[in-house]
Amino acid sequence: MSDGLVISLLNGLSYGLLLFMLSAGLTLIFSLMGVLNFAHASFYMLGAYLGHAVSAAAGFAAALLLAPLLVGALGGVFERTALRRVRPHGHVAELLATFGLAYVLLEVVQLIWGRGPLEHPVPPALSGPLLTLGGTQFPLYRGFIMLVALGVWAALAVVLARTRVLRALEGQTRETAMRLRIRRFDIQCATQIRLTLSVLPMTHTTQARIHQRLGG
Repeated sequence: MSDGLVISLLNGLSYGLLLFMLSAGLTLIFSLMGVLNFAHASFYMLGAYLGHAVSAAAGFAAALLLAPLLVGALGGVFERTALRRVRPHGHVAELLATFGLAYVLLEVVQLIWGRGPLEHPVPPALSGPLLTLGGTQFPLYRGFIMLVALGVWAALAVVLARTRVLRALEGQTRETAMRLRIRRFDIQCATQIRLTLSVLPMTHTTQARIHQRLGG
């Protein structure tokens, strides 16, 4: 195996693990809770900008800790104040709420940080190569991304397999699905009742007219 191929495989693996961190939350929310969160990528974007701001003010280590906590807190506030209220109304309401939030977050980011790209250099502690093969370098910061992604994967595996979080999420999903089925059943029953109430007077009137003609 050539040195260039090894570096390419490492680059692809680091990029794949980066996509895992982006998609893990979306997968958990949709597969376990049944929520269509179209604002997921917008929260990811907001975390990047908050990380840039905190890093400029307090350093990379503080940004690595505070930016995820800030975005998680904002996501919790949105779930409490808006998403929890629209969930009983089905996926269309969730889609509209999260789609609208995505536009709001985009406008907020553009108002605060502008529309142009922001320069964010690699932290000095992560600058330089992790390894060099055949004159080709694999950056240290990509190795750090791989390490963080593997840590996130291990933490998720432990939390979902060794605790009651998974059962609680599945139970909440079943409860929400049951509420949606009951609501759809109520809508169908109401529709049938309205149809029956609108047809019965017409039927009785028609029968009366028929009896009148027969009697005449």
